[in-house]
Amino acid sequence: MINGKRLKALRETAGLTTTQLADAVGINQSMISNMEREFKTPSVEVLVRIAERLDSTLDELVKKKA
Repeated sequence: MINGKRLKALRETAGLTTTQLADAVGINQSMISNMEREFKTPSVEVLVRIAERLDSTLDELVKKKA
């Protein structure tokens, strides 16, 4: 469901570490890492919080093509 490469790129563009993003959205760092590697799919609620923190959209986080 989530585009891990895009999540990582958006996070890095925002200047955040996985730990900083995780803290900002209320999840643990390993979940962010696993999402970036596409091992875990977050809930819609978590996706919304991530999108808001990264000043992004849900579409940007889930689309496979740029």
